[in-house]
Amino acid sequence: MHLVRTARSVMEKVARNNETGGSPIHSALLASQLYEALRREMRATPRHDAARVGLLAAAIDQCRRAAEFTTKPRIIEAELRTVLDMLERAAGMSRTALEASRAALRARFTVIEGGLGSR
Repeated sequence: MHLVRTARSVMEKVARNNETGGSPIHSALLASQLYEALRREMRATPRHDAARVGLLAAAIDQCRRAAEFTTKPRIIEAELRTVLDMLERAAGMSRTALEASRAALRARFTVIEGGLGSR
């Protein structure tokens, strides 16, 4: 999921910025990059995909809150870490669901020995 990679990249940059005593404004600008990526994804997501829309809306709210704390860089980092965790959990659940559906298909299409020809 490209959003997970984007969130991880932004999170790492914000953490590095905080460790080096960088500007909290810079961290807020980084958070806004993730916010914009999430908004683009939200616009591209069909409304009938309620689970994905809900996830994106929650992540967008977290990014919005992160950008509000321009005087507290650790809060920005914590908010973005929450976004990353949410996206990673969702990506993990998607992979699990995909694997389960593939397993169900494999189970459905098995060869049954015997049959009419063996009587």
